[in-house]
Amino acid sequence: MQITVVFGISLLCLASTRAQDANCDFSQNVIAGRTYYVYSPGYPNNYRPGVQCRWIANCPAGYNCRIDCQVNIPQSSGCYYDRLLVSRSGDPQLASADPYCGRGSFTAVSIGQTISLGLISSRYSTGGNFNCQLVAQRATPNPAPCSCGVRKSSRIVGGQDAKPNEFPSMVALVERGSSSIMCGGVIISDKYVLTAAHCIASKSPYNLAVVVGEHDTSTGSDSPGTRAYRVVKLQTHPYYTEATYDYDIAIITLAESIQFNEYASPVCLPFKFANYDFTGESLTILGWGTLFIGGPTSDILQKVDVNVISQDSCRRVVPSLTSRQICTYTPGKDACQFDSGGPLLYTDRQTGLLFHAGIVSSGRLCASANQPGVNTRVTELLNWIVQNAPADYCVK
Repeated sequence: MQITVVFGISLLCLASTRAQDANCDFSQNVIAGRTYYVYSPGYPNNYRPGVQCRWIANCPAGYNCRIDCQVNIPQSSGCYYDRLLVSRSGDPQLASADPYCGRGSFTAVSIGQTISLGLISSRYSTGGNFNCQLVAQRATPNPAPCSCGVRKSSRIVGGQDAKPNEFPSMVALVERGSSSIMCGGVIISDKYVLTAAHCIASKSPYNLAVVVGEHDTSTGSDSPGTRAYRVVKLQTHPYYTEATYDYDIAIITLAESIQFNEYASPVCLPFKFANYDFTGESLTILGWGTLFIGGPTSDILQKVDVNVISQDSCRRVVPSLTSRQICTYTPGKDACQFDSGGPLLYTDRQTGLLFHAGIVSSGRLCASANQPGVNTRVTELLNWIVQNAPADYCVK
């Protein structure tokens, strides 16, 4: 495998560096204005089992290294078996690199002048491939530090009480003049909240309010951060289908900006997991909904961890399932009535940050045997979110 640069018909040779596989270990000093290519071994054919490769690219002073990659790597939980590793810090050991697998594309830009990549395939791999374009792009001034996905450390069906303000991105959607929570939602920026389309269908924005910093609805005020915000605009996805809950997503625009603090802050949108299907992973559902079908709602915010099941497994029960939906099933644990619109949160193992993987959408009966919950898959709708809720998102 080699990195090549195309200018005319020339190819640049790479100097070998030390790694586990000396025949698949490369480094390159990148020249500004030229485009380089990184391919998997044998590309466009599949790489073989047991591959261990590494590339290190060094860009000139005043530049960052940028890669634009297309990947087709067998999916596994946490990209455990086969993975393309990318270290934006240029760590030659790839110790804290981001793993990529599945099918799709992504872009990564180095933090400094160096970026490093690694490819690892298991001894039983069925093979896959990837290709990346590598260029030097002028460095921009370091942006101000941003924050998202914070979880404050210290009942949904089968769930337990959340700690006060443990999840500062969680919001309650209420009708003005009422204290009853009709749906959940999650903060994605200081002006925008995500929820389910079916929560706000046929609703007027002027009759709704978003409550941040809420925990126990039986008290008049949970904390200094509990506050209601007026709503000025509601956007449901134009392809939302009530019969199947496909595209069940909506954007709420607030009348004024949320003041971020320990009680209210945004979730991380899952840009880094755009090609990940989360099968086998555990997601956390939040809500003030009923504790069982037809039962009372909870005064205290509930949390419950549920497992993501494969699309094929879910489709056997839900034939109408689409790629915009993600299914969860754990016996005795589920979302229930009035939990709709709330988030399914994925905890990044490397950083502990919370990423918005799904939106509570539909289910036949709360926590019924062999009946998965069907939720909106946020990664499939990131482009729509960014286009319709333009903001300076914190990308982690």
